[in-house]
Amino acid sequence: MKKQWLIMGLLIMSVLAFTDCGKKQEEAAKTVENAEEAVSETIGKQEEILDEFTGEMDLTGSWQDEVSQRATMDIEKAETGTYHILIHWGAGAKEAATWEISGTYDETAGMLTYDNGEYCVHTWDDEDKETISGEEITSGALMKEGDKLRWQDSKNSTDAVFVRVE
Repeated sequence: MKKQWLIMGLLIMSVLAFTDCGKKQEEAAKTVENAEEAVSETIGKQEEILDEFTGEMDLTGSWQDEVSQRATMDIEKAETGTYHILIHWGAGAKEAATWEISGTYDETAGMLTYDNGEYCVHTWDDEDKETISGEEITSGALMKEGDKLRWQDSKNSTDAVFVRVE
């Protein structure tokens, strides 16, 4: 923003330095007006782009990983504004990883960060007896990308993008 105003100021000074009367002053005023419009339009476009990644977003509902479609995310919002998130990532018919996360969405940053993700792996044997292993605490973030959510977690090497399914 400062750079844009600096450029506009330099443009105005240059135009005024080369104008000496009437018609040239009118042309300079039009040039200044055009520069102001261009700056205003640029700022408007920047704000539109920024809105894609920040601002209000209701995260509640069911989400699904848009690439593998093996991960689901169920999100509920408490009256306090805290979101409670359960992520289920199926690794196969007899194995799944889960995360239980809670946090508050920051509209200015366009994300929800956490350091309390409860991660574990559920495995079922041939008799459907469940074993829970790999329990650990993870950290990460859910970030707004238009109407999608990008999820980063310390347990995963790559991000996952989720789309709303309900």
